[in-house]
Amino acid sequence: MTRFGHDDTSTTIIGSQSRTGSLMEALANVIAGYIVAIIVQRLAYPQFGIETTLATDGLIAAIFTTASLARPYVLRRFFQYLADVDKQHDLQCSERLKQRLVRRP
Repeated sequence: MTRFGHDDTSTTIIGSQSRTGSLMEALANVIAGYIVAIIVQRLAYPQFGIETTLATDGLIAAIFTTASLARPYVLRRFFQYLADVDKQHDLQCSERLKQRLVRRP
């Protein structure tokens, strides 16, 4: 066994992560980001003359956290859509090329 709990004959890819592990990492990242946002707001807002309550800062942090989660999801789905459109276009072009090659004497 190695210090990471895998024996040397394991076929586990180094750096792979289970779905549960990925979920836990994502949740930890979101929670940490939310807490950091509240702390930064509590420190920064008074410097700009903005007075808020902890509850208001929590709500503002929740709004920005939601936006931070939505942004990469929307972008990932958009780029996946573009890739799917590109793949479909490539398939159509390949099919047209095959049809032209079949028609040649």
